[in-house]
Amino acid sequence: MALTGLAVLDQGQPTPDGWTKIDRDLNSGAHGDFLYFAYELDGTKHPITDIVFVLDGAPAPEGYVKIDTDLNKGTPTHHHSIYACYTRKEGTPIQSLDVVLSDVSSIKPPVPWTYDPTDLNTGARGQFVYLCRLL
Repeated sequence: MALTGLAVLDQGQPTPDGWTKIDRDLNSGAHGDFLYFAYELDGTKHPITDIVFVLDGAPAPEGYVKIDTDLNKGTPTHHHSIYACYTRKEGTPIQSLDVVLSDVSSIKPPVPWTYDPTDLNTGARGQFVYLCRLL
């Protein structure tokens, strides 16, 4: 099954029934709010085909839904607000997600995973945080 839902969970917010929480803090090392991606796999809904990130309050690209949680929320030194956006446009459905945390920016996910090169801790001085996807 493919991804059909994407959310950002804040601190003690429970994982919705039937969803999977990726248990890696999106503000790792940045001393911000504890934030986590969660996703849903539901064969009865249209799949998510792409996820992108926008900075500093920019609108979502046309055809994308913006999740209204700043991924740098609560970090004392962040210089950018980062928001996740997803679409269900025609394309290859995303099968799974993961988050990679690293002390170096050159980290790459194992094949066949791909990753978005946007560091989700941009300007927040934490670990490098990347969203990885399996198509």
